[in-house]
Amino acid sequence: MPIYEYHCKTCENQFEVLTGMTEKNDSLICPRCGSDKVDKLISTVSVVRSPSQIHQDRMKTLAKVNPGNPQEVARHFKEQGSRFGEADFRGKKAWKDAVHRVAEGGPTLEDK
Repeated sequence: MPIYEYHCKTCENQFEVLTGMTEKNDSLICPRCGSDKVDKLISTVSVVRSPSQIHQDRMKTLAKVNPGNPQEVARHFKEQGSRFGEADFRGKKAWKDAVHRVAEGGPTLEDK
């Protein structure tokens, strides 16, 4: 059964509803305020991939990065971090701050 996301125009609440694909939600109400002024949202799709598929994707995107350009490498990790999961990119604030700083043209460790 798919999960559909909705947005209440009255109270700005965003909520999910587990519904059969053939069922209609014409009379849906907001669970927070009871309003029937709700819009169906376009949701992202979750794709389950094996660890080997994730590794292949990572290698394909990394192969396009110039390792001699610290800003390009940092931009790659900044953009790809959420794609591969925070745990893959250390998930620590210092790591994220360093990647952001270098991606924006700031000093690298070699520059200090």
